[in-house]
Amino acid sequence: MANLKQAVAVFSLAASAVISPCALQSENCVFPSQAAYAKVHGAETIGEEQMHGKTYVVARVTVKAPPEKVFQILSDYDHADKVFPQVKRCKLVSEKGTSKVVKHEIAPSGMPGTYEYMLDIKETAPHALEWHRISGDFKQVDGYWKLDPTEGGHATLVTYASYVDGGMFIPQLLIRRQSKIDMAGVVNTLKAQAEANACSVQIAGRPDHHGTHHVQ
Repeated sequence: MANLKQAVAVFSLAASAVISPCALQSENCVFPSQAAYAKVHGAETIGEEQMHGKTYVVARVTVKAPPEKVFQILSDYDHADKVFPQVKRCKLVSEKGTSKVVKHEIAPSGMPGTYEYMLDIKETAPHALEWHRISGDFKQVDGYWKLDPTEGGHATLVTYASYVDGGMFIPQLLIRRQSKIDMAGVVNTLKAQAEANACSVQIAGRPDHHGTHHVQ
């Protein structure tokens, strides 16, 4: 069943690449102008960087909210589906100090169906989250959020890095192409959510001290 899901995924990604055929020819020729694409979709930069012998897709955006606000949104795992449309379910399974085990169900754009995996997430509040796949779909899922304070702590330079290995059935060029599209949307959504009420630490979907749920 897993191999069938991967085969369907690669067919769908390959079909979508017909719209942008250069994606199959060069790692860097994904959009006519990646800088322009990033700006339109809310990110400031989207590109590829080599880390630990792997090619990560990396997106950066400046958020007009302090790192604490951004971190609380990112670490509110049980309500991630209320913030990020591609997250269908997200549940904190276990935790030990700053180490969390979180189950994700996602629906990437350009791919049919949903995909589930468990991540081991290391938190360094309020500046970073780093994760690695421990089970589920895909061969490897690694990445991190880095939150650097700017403007005297009133704003945050957000860096989102992701590496996904779909196994032998899904070429890396197709995965990175789709990651650039989806990650632009993710940072744009995060920026909008954090800036909606930058002075508050209220998390979408979490009750406040009055017992009222806020879904922004």
